[in-house]
Amino acid sequence: MKRRILSLALAGVVALGMLGGCGKKEETPAGTDGQTTGAAAAGDTTQAASGEVKTLDMFWFADGAETDAMKKLIAEYEELNPDIRINLLEVPFAEMENKIMMSVSGGEAPALSRTTETIISAVHEATLDLGDYVDREEFLSQFMPSIENYYVVNGKICAAPTDVTANGMIYNKTAFEKAGVEVPTDPDDVWTWDEFVEAVKKVMQDGGVQYGLVIDNPTHRWATIMYQFGGHFLSEDGPDFNRQENIDAINFTKKLFDDGIIPKSTWLGGEDPNNMFRSGQVAVHLSGNWMLTNYHDNIKDFEWGVTYMPKQKNRSSVPGGKQLAAFKDTGVEQEAVDFIQFVTSKEANEQYCRESLFLSPRLDNAEIEYPFGEEYFAVFANELANTVPDASYDMGYPGFTGKINPSQKEGMFEVIAGNKTAEEHVKEIDELAAEVFQK
Repeated sequence: MKRRILSLALAGVVALGMLGGCGKKEETPAGTDGQTTGAAAAGDTTQAASGEVKTLDMFWFADGAETDAMKKLIAEYEELNPDIRINLLEVPFAEMENKIMMSVSGGEAPALSRTTETIISAVHEATLDLGDYVDREEFLSQFMPSIENYYVVNGKICAAPTDVTANGMIYNKTAFEKAGVEVPTDPDDVWTWDEFVEAVKKVMQDGGVQYGLVIDNPTHRWATIMYQFGGHFLSEDGPDFNRQENIDAINFTKKLFDDGIIPKSTWLGGEDPNNMFRSGQVAVHLSGNWMLTNYHDNIKDFEWGVTYMPKQKNRSSVPGGKQLAAFKDTGVEQEAVDFIQFVTSKEANEQYCRESLFLSPRLDNAEIEYPFGEEYFAVFANELANTVPDASYDMGYPGFTGKINPSQKEGMFEVIAGNKTAEEHVKEIDELAAEVFQK
């Protein structure tokens, strides 16, 4: 059975002189050489005499402030390497996967592209293997082990991680204090899910909020609960969603909706969980660290904070994040990988993550001085450190999320609406997952 073969080592500081890139090549007259070496990426501005400037197209989508942070790094890189131009082309996230695939099939692949684990699983055959340009183990050893499955496919290093995300809990501090409920402050002494329910019921009663919890979606974010209950989607032998732990997690979630702790309007009626939390209607938002900037900038009517998520059998989050990939057959492979090497170096990546308010995937960037909320980022980082390996195996398995997520979403909606049982849903998902394993 075909499956993903994953390296056990993770994260490694990339040797700047060894990476090379791929992508679309454009040349315009200039007084510099078109070859960018690893040394140039590290700051050597020596130019050869051919008079070329090589332009590397980079597809890019944005979640927030990271575009400005990346443009700043591009400007720094171009100053160090006058013979290189990085052409940032913004693409809506919803169109990115198709944009890459169409460009590759048309013989016009970009030199570089920002990716997610879902995009990598769809386009990995077209990417360079960065392992051909670097010391593989040294490269992998610099990054968090929990995210390797997202950019290594069948042993091929398809991209380099630039930032990492973690699911977690943001809470209405004002409401909790009004209700006299203290949240966990010690990662070794967190609530169970039953204790969490009792706590938010009290906050709903005495804290001035209408609901106890909102969850962004029934796929990536809800999977946090599944892993905490000891479940998963896949095993190395094949589909494994039809198991009691998952049935228990689904039924527990349904009860949260049935008891009015989670508003059904968020999953069945299209109401935005972010807006509901921002408006002060909800005690806790199960979302991720990407929401910190939004809430910092936009919540003015109450105080909020970040607390540790509950556990059942396990503590766990679900890692996410973005990467930079380079593509085959573009004529600027080495130049693209050199840029990836620069962007993911310790200093550049620390700057990028600090300015974008992201967690860094680098093990040596665990402590970044953010402009606000360092204690919040520390909680999210701890959630990642306690995440089960199943999370990245499932989410990073080639083709899995693209195949399963639509049915997982609709199936959970049907369960919450009372039109389907948990047992029926897990069986249907396993049948779909079998199609992925058969490829």
